[in-house]
Amino acid sequence: WKLDPTNPEIARQMMRVELGEGKGRKRLELWFDRAMKLDTSYYAACEAKLLYLDPKWYGSPDALLEFGRECVASDTWGGNIPLILMDAHRSLNRYASESGVTNYWHQPEVWRDIKSAFDKFFLLNPTAVGWHHNYAWYAYEAGEWEEFNKRLPLLSPVNYSFFGGQTNFEKMVKISRERGTRQPDK
Repeated sequence: WKLDPTNPEIARQMMRVELGEGKGRKRLELWFDRAMKLDTSYYAACEAKLLYLDPKWYGSPDALLEFGRECVASDTWGGNIPLILMDAHRSLNRYASESGVTNYWHQPEVWRDIKSAFDKFFLLNPTAVGWHHNYAWYAYEAGEWEEFNKRLPLLSPVNYSFFGGQTNFEKMVKISRERGTRQPDK
């Protein structure tokens, strides 16, 4: 760092060192702040902090979500940074799956976070059309049929492998269209 304090990668690597040494969050934040001051769109630094905050290391579910929401709310950070909140939920979904929870994505607060992450991401990156596949997948998993159906025209060309193949994608579309047009029960 003394040789080149202008390289954000050095700060990110020091975050990895802190992960291994475990000297404390204050030390992690020092290196994270240095990295983000040098590159306000440095996704790899945010990923490194998210890993540090994972419950298997030095964090908790609340710490993951707090940081993810900070990434969405920031007026300074750009690029893909809002999607860190999506990554936080992917991590938490793994823990939920391991404990037998099968409907993690159906929780209303989870969908609110995913939606807010993608809304901010697309505001910052309107030409990042490939990410509509990701948003559509999460909408489908959350049972947000209307949102899934709104994404369909934006998936051109469709990356079928992302959805498990063309047959699976067509099945998803059929289910979403049926459920998205269904009238609510009275």
